[in-house]
Amino acid sequence: MKKLSETEDIDPRILDRLRAYTALDNPIRLRAFRLIHDSPGLPFHEIAKAVRIESGLLAYHMGVLRAAGLVDVAYERDGRQVTAYRLGATGQELFSELFANPSSRSSSRRASVLQRVAARQH
Repeated sequence: MKKLSETEDIDPRILDRLRAYTALDNPIRLRAFRLIHDSPGLPFHEIAKAVRIESGLLAYHMGVLRAAGLVDVAYERDGRQVTAYRLGATGQELFSELFANPSSRSSSRRASVLQRVAARQH
């Protein structure tokens, strides 16, 4: 009998997507994720101020988002070093899936299903 932790037969893209959903299954991380989408390049201290949590706790949550591949971090110098966050490619894709208007989401989902069906038939 296989253990639940054995994932060798699961597509790595599915595992990555599950990690991303798990990372967003927290109100603090979800708020930070949406904030970064709305203001790309937002500095860490601005995120902490907007989310209203102390920096140590935010650092943990940003690390989870980063480990899930949802955000990218850049270290910039403007007098002092500032950490700025942007959504990564996976984050952009996931944001579009989760927060796009419902009609475009269903039509793109429908198109995706049709493409997969067509690919199987060939």
